[in-house]
Amino acid sequence: MYYDKLSHSSADSIRNTGTKIIITKAGLRGYLSSISNNSSRLDCFIVSKENDEIVGEVVINSIDWQNRSASTRIAIYQEKDYNKKYGTEGLQIALSYAFGMYNLHRIELQVYSFNERAIHVYEKIGFKKEGVLRDALYFENKYHDAIVMSILVKEFKK
Repeated sequence: MYYDKLSHSSADSIRNTGTKIIITKAGLRGYLSSISNNSSRLDCFIVSKENDEIVGEVVINSIDWQNRSASTRIAIYQEKDYNKKYGTEGLQIALSYAFGMYNLHRIELQVYSFNERAIHVYEKIGFKKEGVLRDALYFENKYHDAIVMSILVKEFKK
């Protein structure tokens, strides 16, 4: 996560994403440069309509063009922006683009079992639980399961 006055990540956001690193401004510039020409990913910022500030991000990554599949991840940086439907709308827009413009068939994600709010949003959008990666995350001195979920284009269009 990148820390500055614009997008200071909350402790809850760090926990929900399993983030263990802090990216500096120089590190962010290098990261953005490295992904800008990468055809196996789509990086999008979620921007508030109210004040034009970045509140989070949605990424479609690990795109497998032959099998028409990919992974996704999402983060809302600050707790004050939770429960405002930023994540739901941002993910729906990214999925619409990935399924429509990229002609993908399947998109998967992993979510930690303690992140019930995110699981609810994913299920509402149409993601289905596929399995559990046991003890996949070691965070705050204990292990947590990761739930694997996916959505197919036909499930998203319903």
